[in-house]
Order: sequence, then C-alpha cells, then structure tokens
Amino acid sequence: MSPSMRISACLVLLLTFTALGFVATPLAEAQKKVVNIAAKEPDTLDPHSSTLGQSQAIARFMFRGLARFAIKDGKVTTAEVEPDLAESWTLSPDGTIWTFKLRKGVQFHKGYGELTAEDVKFSFERQINKAPGTRYGVNLDVIKSIEVVNPHTVQIALKSYDPIFLLRMVGYQQGYILSKKASEKLGDQFKWNPVGTGPFYFDRHSPREKIVLKAFDKFHAGRPQIDEVHWFDVPEDATKLIGLEKGTFDLLYPEAVTCDFDDQVRKMGMVMDRRGPGGQERFYINITKPPFDDIRVRKAFMHAIDRNAIKETLYCRDLAKVATSVVPPGYFGHIPMKFPEYNPELAKKLLAEAGHPNGFTIKNYFISKSFFYPKVLTLAQEQLRKVGIILELQVVEHATYHENIRKNLNPFVLYGGTRITDADAWLSLFFDSKEIPDPATGNKGTNFSHYRAIDDLLAAGRVERDVKKRAAIYAEAQKRMERDLVCLPLNDVPGQWARNPKRVSTPFPADYGEFSLHYSYNYPELLKVLN
Repeated sequence: MSPSMRISACLVLLLTFTALGFVATPLAEAQKKVVNIAAKEPDTLDPHSSTLGQSQAIARFMFRGLARFAIKDGKVTTAEVEPDLAESWTLSPDGTIWTFKLRKGVQFHKGYGELTAEDVKFSFERQINKAPGTRYGVNLDVIKSIEVVNPHTVQIALKSYDPIFLLRMVGYQQGYILSKKASEKLGDQFKWNPVGTGPFYFDRHSPREKIVLKAFDKFHAGRPQIDEVHWFDVPEDATKLIGLEKGTFDLLYPEAVTCDFDDQVRKMGMVMDRRGPGGQERFYINITKPPFDDIRVRKAFMHAIDRNAIKETLYCRDLAKVATSVVPPGYFGHIPMKFPEYNPELAKKLLAEAGHPNGFTIKNYFISKSFFYPKVLTLAQEQLRKVGIILELQVVEHATYHENIRKNLNPFVLYGGTRITDADAWLSLFFDSKEIPDPATGNKGTNFSHYRAIDDLLAAGRVERDVKKRAAIYAEAQKRMERDLVCLPLNDVPGQWARNPKRVSTPFPADYGEFSLHYSYNYPELLKVLN
C-alpha cells in the first residue's frame, strides 16, 4: 500500500471511530455545554451523611426523592409537593398508611438498573437504623414499617398520623433515594462513588481540585441541556470572584454573602440569585452548663448581643433580615417572638446579680474557620467583651467544629441551619430532648441548648390533623422558648449564589425568593448554558 493510500485509510478509520463515538475530537469537546461552579469540596457525596451546604447542593444534581416541591406559575412553592420518582400515592382513612406507586422505567446511573421499591425501602431503613454516618434518621422516626408490595409499589406504615409526611418524602436530605445495589456493593466507597437517579451522574473526583458530573441520558424527566458540571474546590470567596470576573466560573456558591461580596458581583454586571427561606444563624445556649444554667446569665448574654449591628455590618441592604423567631419566616407555625434587646449596662447588672460582677472567661471556645462563623463570632466576641464575657477562641476546621459542638465543648453554640419548611422538622431537630448531643451514647443530635420543655408539644403537633390547632401548638412552643431564653436567633439569610447571566440562565426569576434549602438551583436540570 502506498503512503498516500495508508494516510487515506487512516483518515477513513479515524472518521469511522469518531462517528461511532470512540474518538473525542477537539470540536466535540469545544461544543460541550459545561457549567463551572466554584464552591468548596463536599465532605461526602452520600446525601444522607452530611450537614454541609455544599454536599446538599451537589446532591441535588445526582439524586431525587419520591416527591418534589411543586413548580407553579414558574415558581417553586414550599407549600405543595408533586410526584417525582413516585407517580402517585394514596393515604389510608386513618392517616397512617401511605402507598406509593413508582414510575416505571426510572434508571439508576452507571447501569445499576431500574428503580424499585427495594431501593426505596433500603434508602429509608438505612437512616432509620442509624447506619454509620447517616444524619437524618430523626426525620423518619415516624415510620413504623416499610413493605415492598411489588417492584413498583411500596407501602409505608406510620406509628401515627404525620401532617408533614409528604414533605419528608421530598428529594432533600432524608428524602433522597439511592441504589441499594450500588450502596451494598461499594460499601464505604459509596460516599465518593454515588449512584442516584438525578439529571447528572458522578464521573470523577480530583481531591482538592474538582468533581465532574455528566448529563444522564436516561434521566426520567429528559436529558438536561447541560453536558457537564464541573464543581471546583475554591475555599476563598475572593478567589471565586476573580474567577467569575475572568469567566473561569459561571456560578459561585459563596462562603458568606457580605456587603462587599454583593457589591463586587453587582459591579461586574453579574446577578445574585436569592432564594428563601434560606438559613438562619443563631446562638444556642446550653442551659445545663454553668454559668448559663442561670437564666440571669442567659438574659445578660442576649442583652450583650447587638443583633442589628451584626446584620448591618455583614448583610447590608436586603442580604439578610434580623431574625424574629426561632422558627424562621416561611416555615409553617412561625410566630414573631420577643428577645432581650441590646442593653450592655443591663447585661452587666444581671451578671453581677448572678455572682459575676467582673464577668467571666470562657477558655478554648471553638469556632469554625468557614462560612459565616468567624465573621459573626468575631463581632459577637467584641460585644460580649464589653460586658465582661471573654472568649478565648480556638479556630478550627469546619468538620472539627461539628465534632466539638457535639461533644458539648462550647457553653453556647453558633450554628446555621436549614430544614424542610415546617415547625415540626425544625423544632424536632433542634429542641427535642432526643436530639441532645451526648458523647457517652454517641448521640450527635443538634439540640445544643439541651432543652426538654417542649417535648409534649412536639408530640402533640405530630398527630394533630387540624391545621389551626397545629399552628397554635407551635405558637405555644415558641412562647415557652421565649420564656426560657434558650436560643437567640440572629439573621435569616436567603440562599444566595452569584451567576453570570450571559453564560447561564435559570427558569426562576433571580429575586423571587420562594425556596432554598442549601441550594439555589434546586432543579439543576432546568439550567441552560447560553453560549
């Protein structure tokens, strides 16, 4: 064969391979629609095992639940749910047995087969049984048993009527359905090799660099328009902003949206997508740990904190609102509460009455180096110092902070949280006595106040079918907490991401503000790359 014939044959072979998809040409690579997101590397990709916002945000790209928050009139509502992995459901007359019919043909990623009732049963039971690492079993404690009726029907029996059970089935935290086969096969490796049914599948992870997700051709709602999502590990917000301006990044998940951050985004001509209710920042006071077991000290602590100053310093304009209740606005059951107003002189007087005329020092007070924690705590530290409460700070990694506060090492805990938007889910996680952290038993709950005075109300609210009566129960719970001074909410902060509108569009208006639970793009399959 002559050289020219060999070259022709090679070209024919190359073109054949390209047509069959065996060769990725530079042109094909250039035509890929890729979204680059600057965030922070998640601590795990198992959606049942992390409280980090980044982990919950990226989970939404890969996983789905039996239900989802409904999209109506171009907006997402937290008040209603609609089918997702389930195509329909029914409830028994006594309100205790839910029967879910699954969509047929829903596929798991990476060839793990069709979604079945076994996967649903497994996903919930691993959390109910407190499998190592799982964190959201408390949200499923109402479940008595789960029965596989047939491959596409699952029946869930409850211990008693639960007014928000469908909210618990939404694709968020405990509601995500994962592949039983993949989880059992991969074991501990599942956390970095996740398998779900979402619009994107996990492709690869380069630690401390990025996670790559790819469009799932068999996604039950249709293949997303985006081909790949590159989730970069960029801890510093300043670096994220530089990348947004240069076009390296299309979306930013910031550590904290301060006035300076917002100003820089505006100057670039970019937009901030705001979704609410978002997270709430607050102080939990351990009422069992001296000196805060004295209500006068707790009241002094609250009088020492200037919540308005913290909000205005960090969150100018509409970036946040001073919190009005331990149950955030937008959550069912919310009522406004009254908290001790900023009054440092009264704080000093109360401390003296409680036997601390010169104040006191808290040694080795731990605080996370990430997100809003150092910014808020630094401001609060100076305010407390003025009344004689001295904090000797130990700044630690965020994961270490989570470990330490569950060991009860801080007498009061700064914490941020977002949960499904109902008072039961919120109060149960943060104020039910079953959630008091206890190193001796391994309980890693989030009742950092060690509060026990609303257990009866929580139990009553979970079985009350009358909406008005149920709202009254949660109103009473908030009044008791107002009386006992166990928690000081600081700011209600919507979920806020920066976006280059010339590169990526979202189907929801940037400022409509209806819904955010750890992620602004709760329906990532609806995002589009514009050029």
